[in-house]
Amino acid sequence: MKAALGALVLLAVTQVAEAEMYRCHQPDGAITFRQDPCPLAEMSAPEATVRVPAVRVPVAAQAAPPAAAPAPAPKPVDRPVSVPSTVNPVAPGAAPSAIDDDVYVKPTKRKRDVLEIAAQFERCRADAPGFAETSATVYAAWTRRHAAVLAEYDKQLAAKVRASRRGETTLPLRLCTDDWLRAIEPLTRVPDPRFSTVEKTWQIFMGALMTGDRAAALNCLGGKAEARWRQRTESMSDDDLRRVGASIRALKVQWGDDYEKEGLVADTGNRVIGIAFRNINEEWKITELGGAPAAALPAQ
Repeated sequence: MKAALGALVLLAVTQVAEAEMYRCHQPDGAITFRQDPCPLAEMSAPEATVRVPAVRVPVAAQAAPPAAAPAPAPKPVDRPVSVPSTVNPVAPGAAPSAIDDDVYVKPTKRKRDVLEIAAQFERCRADAPGFAETSATVYAAWTRRHAAVLAEYDKQLAAKVRASRRGETTLPLRLCTDDWLRAIEPLTRVPDPRFSTVEKTWQIFMGALMTGDRAAALNCLGGKAEARWRQRTESMSDDDLRRVGASIRALKVQWGDDYEKEGLVADTGNRVIGIAFRNINEEWKITELGGAPAAALPAQ
């Protein structure tokens, strides 16, 4: 019992002594163990440390690894922005300018023709003596017929007349005659929708030949064709007109624009003649019929 007790006392003393021992570094690199703290000069050595009993840290209390930094938000993608075509683009760094409310829109060829005649009317009525009185009826019908175009381009029309009076454009006073008025008068009438296309005009013409209706046939014609067929119909009987209509097999339009169209007409014998249409006051009229022979149309 005494031996065991003595061993426990010796173990306790040994542990206390071990706990109070200090490991000190000497200037020459040697290591010594002391019960007293190491001198300051020795503690300044590179590895002079105090031996301290290790302390066990629970796993739960250990510092957690630093959380991963959140992923950066995706950079917004620059998307193209569509600008309405009515807005004038502004160069970078340039000050935006005010948009002109009176934007000039180039008129179509038909509208340009209307404006040209209207300007000639205005010039004649202003500067040709007596023309305003003689043209009053035709002028009133003209302005009613083309009121929409004249209102749309009223500023351009006034500017054209002013420029002509200054000698900058040509609106000759020699045109201010009764003959010019008679040529303009058909353009003042409201167009007949029956002649709104080449095909409609041709159908009416063929129907007039088959029924012997000379007035209806001549109403489909204009220019040289009208003059030539007026003489022919006066000497032809109704049966002759019907035979001419029955002999025509096909019409084929080969070329054309908004003002003129050309094509071929073939008869039952596959003989071919030329034909031309012209748009007069938005009515298609046959102006040529019976030109030089051309290649035959394929049989149908």
